[in-house]
Amino acid sequence: MIPDGGNRSYRGGAQGFPQATEVKQMAPVLRTGPPPLPAGHVRRRALEDVLDRGADRDLTVLSAPPGSGKTSLLAAWVGDDHGRATAWVCLEPEDRDPRHLWRAVLGELAALSAVPPSSRLHRLVVSRSTVAPEFLAELTAAIAALPSPVRLVLDDVHHLADPISRQGLAMLLRDTGDRLRLVLAGRRDPPLPLPRLRMDERVTELRAEQLAFTPAESAALLAACGPDLTPAQVAVLHERTGGWVAGLRLAALSLRDHPDPDAFLAGFSGDERPVADYLVDEVLAGLTEAQQEVLRRISVAPRVPAGLAPRLAGRDDTAEVLDDLAHTTGLVAGSGARGDPYRLPELLRSHLVADLGRRGPALVAALERAAAAWWAEQGAPVEALRHAGRAGDPTLLADLVGRWGPWLAGRGEHEALAATVGSAPTVDARLAVAAAHVHLARGDHEHARAALARARRDRRPGPDAAAFRAATERILGRPLRVTLREPVPSEPALAAHVRIGRGAAALRADDPSRARTELGMGLALAHRHGLDVLAHRGRCLLAAALWTAGDVPRAAAAAERAFAEPGASGPGTATWSAAARAVAAHAALLGADPGAARATVDASGDTGVGAAGDDGGDRSPDPTVAFAFRCARAGATVDLGERTAGLLALQAARAALGGTAVPGALAATAALLEHRAAVELGHPTAAGAVTAWLAGRHPASPALALLRGWGAAAAGDFAAARTAIAVLLVPPAPATPGALDVEAWLLEARIRLARADRPGARAAARRAVDLAAPRDALRPFVHADGGVRALLVDELATGEPRAGFVARALAAGATSPAGIALSGREHDVLARLPSLESFDEIAGDLDVSINTIKTHVRALYGKLGVTTRRDAVLVAHEQGLLG
Repeated sequence: MIPDGGNRSYRGGAQGFPQATEVKQMAPVLRTGPPPLPAGHVRRRALEDVLDRGADRDLTVLSAPPGSGKTSLLAAWVGDDHGRATAWVCLEPEDRDPRHLWRAVLGELAALSAVPPSSRLHRLVVSRSTVAPEFLAELTAAIAALPSPVRLVLDDVHHLADPISRQGLAMLLRDTGDRLRLVLAGRRDPPLPLPRLRMDERVTELRAEQLAFTPAESAALLAACGPDLTPAQVAVLHERTGGWVAGLRLAALSLRDHPDPDAFLAGFSGDERPVADYLVDEVLAGLTEAQQEVLRRISVAPRVPAGLAPRLAGRDDTAEVLDDLAHTTGLVAGSGARGDPYRLPELLRSHLVADLGRRGPALVAALERAAAAWWAEQGAPVEALRHAGRAGDPTLLADLVGRWGPWLAGRGEHEALAATVGSAPTVDARLAVAAAHVHLARGDHEHARAALARARRDRRPGPDAAAFRAATERILGRPLRVTLREPVPSEPALAAHVRIGRGAAALRADDPSRARTELGMGLALAHRHGLDVLAHRGRCLLAAALWTAGDVPRAAAAAERAFAEPGASGPGTATWSAAARAVAAHAALLGADPGAARATVDASGDTGVGAAGDDGGDRSPDPTVAFAFRCARAGATVDLGERTAGLLALQAARAALGGTAVPGALAATAALLEHRAAVELGHPTAAGAVTAWLAGRHPASPALALLRGWGAAAAGDFAAARTAIAVLLVPPAPATPGALDVEAWLLEARIRLARADRPGARAAARRAVDLAAPRDALRPFVHADGGVRALLVDELATGEPRAGFVARALAAGATSPAGIALSGREHDVLARLPSLESFDEIAGDLDVSINTIKTHVRALYGKLGVTTRRDAVLVAHEQGLLG
C-alpha cells in the first residue's frame, strides 16, 4: 500500500493524552506531525505557490482520491517553515473517538513555538468522558487570543465521522478570527459549507485535476524512482496513469527489473496486480457495492454524459450516485452535462473494465451495444462506432457505417472508421467502402482498391452503399461512366462524395466543363457540412479541371487555396496535394517563372508523392501526377537556360510513362514543351518523334496543328506552317493550358514577317497579346521569334493595359544586366525610348540640348550592341534594364 505522502510519522506524547489503560478502551492514538517526504519526491512549486497565495484565507482544502500526492505536497510546503507555526494531525479509520482528535489537536497546537507559555492552550484538558461544547468554545477562544496566526493541518479528514468533531471544525473556522489557518486534506470534501466559503473568497481548493502530475513532473518522478525510460516511454506512462502519482510509483517499482519496458507499458493497466491491489484496498474499499457496480458498468465508456449513465448502469438514480461520488470522493470527474461528461481516472477505468469482463464477455458486449445505440441517437457517430467496434457486432457496425460512413470519411474521422477494417472481408459494401477510405487516409491506394473490389462482390448493397462505392472508385481513379439514371442522393455528405466523384470521372474523360460543374457543387456541399478532407480532394481536382480547361490563373488560385485548407495536412493527403502542386508548377511555367516552377516540384519530392510508410505518403505513386511533375521540372530546366538537359529530361519523362494513359491536356502540354525545346536546339527528328507520339495517343488534339506549324516554320516552309495553324486562328480558338491560341498568333506574326507583311505581323502580335494578357501567359513571348518581339516594342507606347503586359512579356526571361553599366543620364534617356516622343521632345523633357540626347543615344546603342531604337528597347527589356 502506498499512502498519499509516503510513510506516516507516529508521534505521541502530546499533553492531555490518556494513559495506556484508557487507550485500550478507546481507539488508538492519532498520528501527529508531518511525515517525511518519500524517496524521489518531486517538489511542485506551482501548487505550493497556490497554497502560499491562499495562506491568508480561513480554509485550504485538498480533496482528491488516494494516491494523488496530497500529503507529500503539504509536507513539503509545511517543511519550508520547519513546522514553527504548523500543527499537523493525521487521522486513521479507527480514530473515531472525538476525544482523540481534540487531544491530538490541542497537544500539537500547544507544542508550537508560536504559542507563548501564557496561552490558555497549555492549560486546557480534554475530558475523559466526552468532548463538551464548552471545551470547544474555550479552545477556539484560546486560539483567537494568540499573538500571531498558526496553521492546523488535518490530513485524511475524510475519516472524521463523529458529529462533535465536525461541529468542532465548524467552530474553529467560525470563531478563531484571523489567528488560525485551517488546512484539510482528504479523499472527499470536509463537512463544511464550501459553497458559501467560495462565494466569500475564504477558501483555497486543490482537487484531483490540479494534483495530477504534469508530463514534466511525471518524467522527474520516474527518473528519481530508478527505471531508465525514454521520453516516449515516459509519455506513454504519463498518459496511461493520467498523472496519478500512485500509479506512476507503482509502475516505476514494476519497471525497475522488467526486461522489456515497451512490453510492460503496452499491457500496463489497472488490472496489473500491484495497481489492482491498491485500487481495491485504498480506492474502492470505502464504496458501497451499489456504488462500485455503477462505476463498473459506466467504465465501458471513457466519457459518460448524464443521459448515457442510466442506460449503462440500469438505474434511474445513476446521475445522483455519480454526482455524490464526484463531490465526496473525487473519483469521478465532470458533472454529466453534455459539455462536461462523467470521467473516471484511466487506471481505475481499465481496472473496472477488466473486472467487468471477468463476469463474462456477453455483459461487456451488451453494455457496448447500449452505448453505441445511445450515441447514435445523439447524432455522434464517432463515439457510436467506437463502441460498436468493441461490441464485436458486425451487423450493428455495418448499419452505423451505412448511415454515417460518408460523413466520417469526408471529415477525416478515419480512426473511427478503422474499426470496420477487420470486418471488411465480409461481403458487405458498407464495411468494405469504409475500409477503402481508411486505406486512402493512410496513402495506401493498393489496399483501398482491393477493399473496393470486395465491395463490388456485394450483390445487394442498397442504393446509398452503391452510390458511396461508385463515388469512392471515381475519386480513386476508376473510370466509371456517369449514367442519366444515377440520381444524386439527398443526404448531404453522400451527395458531396457523389458530386466530387462525378467531377473526377469527367476530368479523366477529358470533359473539364462537366468536371468544373460537378466539383463546384460537391465543394459547396463539403464546405457547408464541414467535410474538410473531402473538400481538399475536391479542391485539388478542381485545380486540375480548371488547368485542363485552360483557365490557368483560376487553376493556380484553386491550388493555392487547396494548400491552405484544413484538410490539406495529415496522412493520406500527399497524392491529392501533389496534383494541386503539379498545377501550380505548370502555372508558374506558363507565367515565365521557371524558378518557382522548379521550387514547387522540388518541394513535392520531384514525383509529387511522399515516401511510402508512416509519413502518409502514397505507396503507389500516381503516374499521371508523376509525369506532370517531371514535365514541369524539365520545362523549367529549359527556360533556365539548360536546354539540352531539359530536352533529355522531357524525353525521359515520356519514356517512363510507357503506355499509361494521361489526360489529353497534359499530353499536349508535355508535347509542346518537348517539341519547342527540340526545334530551338535544331533537332527536327526529335521534334517529329514527339509529334508522332501525341498523334498516336490523341489524334484529335488541337496541339498537333501547332506542332506541325512549328516544324514547318523551322524548315522554312511558311506556307505549310500557315496551313497547319489555320484551324487555331479561327475564333473561338480552344482554351488550353498551353495557350495554343497565343502561340498560334505569335507564329502567324512570324509568318507575316517572312512575307514582308509588317502591318499583318503587327496585328497578329497584338492579337496574341490581347489573348495572353487575361491569362498572364508570358512564356510564349519568351520563346517567340526575335523579329516578333521587336514588333512588340511599338506596343509599349499604346498605353495600359496592353503596354504593361507587353513590358512584362519582353522582360520575361531577362538575363542579368551585370555586364552593362549605364550612367544616370543614360538611364533617363533609355526610360523614354519606348515612348513615341522624338529626340527633340525627350531633350525638352530632360532640359538638355538635342545633341546631348543624340550623344547619349549613341552611347546606349553601343553598350547594348544595337543600331535602332526598337532594338535598343527590346534588348533593354531582355537584359532587365527596363521594368
